[in-house]
Amino acid sequence: MEIGGRLLKLLGALLLMGGVACGPPSGKIGEQAIRARVPLAVLVEATITGDVRGSRLETPFGLAVAPSGHVYVTDAGSNRLVRLSADLKGEADIGGYGFAAGLFNHPTFLVTDNALNLLVCDEGNRRVTRYNSRLSYTDEIAFSDDEDPLMYGYPSGVAVTDYGEVWVADRDRDRVAVFDNLGRFDRFVGDFAYAGGQLTSPEKILGDGRGNFIVCDAGNARIVVYDDYGGYSYEIHDRAFQYPMAATVERDHLWVLDGAAGLVVCFDRQGKKLFEAGPTLTGNSIPLKEPSDIAVLPDGRLLVADSGNSRLLVCRIMYSDP
Repeated sequence: MEIGGRLLKLLGALLLMGGVACGPPSGKIGEQAIRARVPLAVLVEATITGDVRGSRLETPFGLAVAPSGHVYVTDAGSNRLVRLSADLKGEADIGGYGFAAGLFNHPTFLVTDNALNLLVCDEGNRRVTRYNSRLSYTDEIAFSDDEDPLMYGYPSGVAVTDYGEVWVADRDRDRVAVFDNLGRFDRFVGDFAYAGGQLTSPEKILGDGRGNFIVCDAGNARIVVYDDYGGYSYEIHDRAFQYPMAATVERDHLWVLDGAAGLVVCFDRQGKKLFEAGPTLTGNSIPLKEPSDIAVLPDGRLLVADSGNSRLLVCRIMYSDP
């Protein structure tokens, strides 16, 4: 992890200018004040690259942050799952190429469930595997059907409802498959003739903390929001979108990562665009290249999986004063 001297000077200069809040504000702040915050910059504070747990970080793809502060990263290039400590140091990893329990074939997005387990989309093996917080394999959901070989394609994004349903994005079949809390198929969301239109190459799925699910409908260059039963709610479009790959919720802001354009775009909860940055972020001279995921750390910083550059970027959000 490297911190540039230029970044520290820039932070100091911005703070001396006044009217800028660095990171999440301290103390109790009302909803109106939080909504008034507008991002001014996303500053690359640190880079994680090279050797992590004895192996090179090849293609960091998916990110999940546990309530404990641990960060889980799928490395699609080395077919492993890595656990980072709250201070972003390599702590544990499992994996390797293969089909047996604990092995992967191009793992992508992942999520923590209500029991603090991890669900990982093992794309090449067409399954969603579950691991406990110690990275021990527990079970899996097969993303295939012997009686109907065309029912599923390959899993991309994954999310979990409060009552244990598992939503899995199917990039090839252009829809989301929903499984009950026992892993049995229940229904499709966003398929042909569905309210809100059919999805195209959906990628990451995430909960918004309000009982809704946000689907990155990358092929249609939009973000679609459904309630937890799969009912269409609304969608977000932006001229900057080429392939909105991933998103994350930070307080009352929605941050969207465009994998094709290499952009980080911020919206308020009403879908109003507040900020855009990239492909080169302040504090680092290397443009984003095929970034795949974005997450919010417990201290309010953003973590970006810059897959094409084989690195993770730790970013500080600079806000205007409300």
